[in-house]
Amino acid sequence: MSSEKTGQILNAFCIDLEEWFHVCEASTPYDDPKTWDSAASHVVKDTEVILRLLDEAKAHATFLTVGWVAERHPELIRRLNDAGHEVGCHTHFHRLVYTLTPEEFAQDLKRSLEVLRQVSGQTVISFRAPGFSMKRECFWAYPILRENGITVDVSVVPAPRDHGGIDGFSRDPILLHTDAGALTVFPLSVLSALGRRVPFSGGGYLRLFSMPIIKYGFRQNHRAGRPVMTYIHPREIDPQQPRLELPRLKGFKYYVNIASTEEKLRTLLKTYRFGTVTDTLAGVQSLPDYQLVDGDIVPMGVRVPPGTGRLAQPAI
Repeated sequence: MSSEKTGQILNAFCIDLEEWFHVCEASTPYDDPKTWDSAASHVVKDTEVILRLLDEAKAHATFLTVGWVAERHPELIRRLNDAGHEVGCHTHFHRLVYTLTPEEFAQDLKRSLEVLRQVSGQTVISFRAPGFSMKRECFWAYPILRENGITVDVSVVPAPRDHGGIDGFSRDPILLHTDAGALTVFPLSVLSALGRRVPFSGGGYLRLFSMPIIKYGFRQNHRAGRPVMTYIHPREIDPQQPRLELPRLKGFKYYVNIASTEEKLRTLLKTYRFGTVTDTLAGVQSLPDYQLVDGDIVPMGVRVPPGTGRLAQPAI
């Protein structure tokens, strides 16, 4: 590790380990998982590029993995484990949480975790919903996650966005108590500008924004003592990937600046300290306590007045 990084806050580096055709809320020839085996696979070669970047920086990361990918490429998951990276869960069939019933979600989660734990040899305690689709209306998923051994969720965007986003949610990690036990909710990083919260550190935001804007986001969060969570998909470093026919705005978000992503990641990894989600959270001194009450997240100790069916104060 270079001397300029010494003493800096440890940030979380995440990879949503999925194929190039795993698109949310857009009609493509690969909407049905039964068609996935007919598509050319790029995930291994694209992930190898990311692994080289991490190795150059002597950094570790959390690979939030689609169970279907682990079934098809178990050797890749074993390589991640052997290299000291953390394996997390990104569901089995990459479906948005709010499109599922609790029963469907639980079934998908269990299938994914069974594969990931068997192939990686790791406990697998972290989870990310596809498309960051953990909305208020599906907080019912948290007890299900905890029942299945998940103790860290990285699915919440504390700002408005496609597929999810919870405006007003804490920007800092919290400890969420559910009837099934407690788990840490580590929100995606945002920056504040002109009274709005804006994601900046991953995916299309990372590709779209210039380095000065991204570094501003890092500075803003670090000044508050808050680690930044960066994330990327393997396809985002592959200009040669097959191109899907998507609606204009969706296509722009999906493919903008892909040719420059690899160099941008290299710059970030040289500039800041990065580690796994677990290692990053280990450096957070304390977590405020919240609880799940009547399907919403509220500060610990807040109760619903008898007979009202409403929370005593606004939820997080």
